[in-house]
Amino acid sequence: MKVRFVLLGLFVLLAAAVGVGVGAVHVAPGEVFASLTGGSADPIVQTVRLPRVAAGLFVGASLAVAGALFQALLRNALAEPYLLGVGPGALLGVTVAAVIAGASALPPAGLRGGAAFVGALAVGAVIFAVARRTVRSPTASVLLAGIAVGAFVHAVATLLLHAAVSDWHVVVRWMLGDLGLATWRDIAFVAAVFVVGGGLAWARAGALDVLTLGDEAAWFGGVAVPRALAVLGGTACLLAASTVAVAGLVGFVGLVVPHLARGVVGTGHRRVLPASALLGAGLLVLADALARTAVAPAVLPLGVVTALLGAPFLAWFVLARS
Repeated sequence: MKVRFVLLGLFVLLAAAVGVGVGAVHVAPGEVFASLTGGSADPIVQTVRLPRVAAGLFVGASLAVAGALFQALLRNALAEPYLLGVGPGALLGVTVAAVIAGASALPPAGLRGGAAFVGALAVGAVIFAVARRTVRSPTASVLLAGIAVGAFVHAVATLLLHAAVSDWHVVVRWMLGDLGLATWRDIAFVAAVFVVGGGLAWARAGALDVLTLGDEAAWFGGVAVPRALAVLGGTACLLAASTVAVAGLVGFVGLVVPHLARGVVGTGHRRVLPASALLGAGLLVLADALARTAVAPAVLPLGVVTALLGAPFLAWFVLARS
């Protein structure tokens, strides 16, 4: 098992090297190595590539861990922040903050993060309430509720942003997913949230294992179910909200990556959570590299690339379960 985590760590380093090296301007392998060891003076690497890769690592890790949490708490293999509407809820929170602040562009990272968390938590509370009340066909009901709520709040957010924010091209980039907008302050914010939220989730990994067996088994296992759902569900919303605040809407990472992680390390969440974080970090950086090179020098929206890669997985998964 240790060997698998070492390989996952090497995969993340390789993905980071690829992310620094590729793009409209190619960076030589020696310069990539120097950048990853702190010795590069190339302005492209220092001011463009490194912040983008660092943001991708923490955004990908946070989305993957949030997806693993939602799938365990809702006992739903298709749960993830984007499909459940939690991501669009965070988007609406940022939008309301921008309107209240009277900003002509996106608010600062701290304000975006707090507002995104409130919006994500509000939608998350609705989704968990639906899941707890649904007896028949819980998977379909939860997903339909998430898609409906997500579509509604996304439409409201788009209308408000269009009316309130004059710097519309930046807003569109952010809404479609873009790591290039992240500053080092944004990266510090999403990294801090990941350390706190990911650490809390890993510390409660045993409770997650029991919760996947059902409420009754969790009670007999000594888990206070309402408290665990509130704490871990709030953690998942916080992780998802931080990614929206920094990089906008990036879907399907939280859906696909936890399943890949279980295939590599098994089903125990003490292993699934760190494996998901490593895989999510590496895969999102590679997806961003693809977004920057597929139609270079133009850059595709990151959310579009992850949707193109993740939607077929969702279709295959649904057909395989039907």
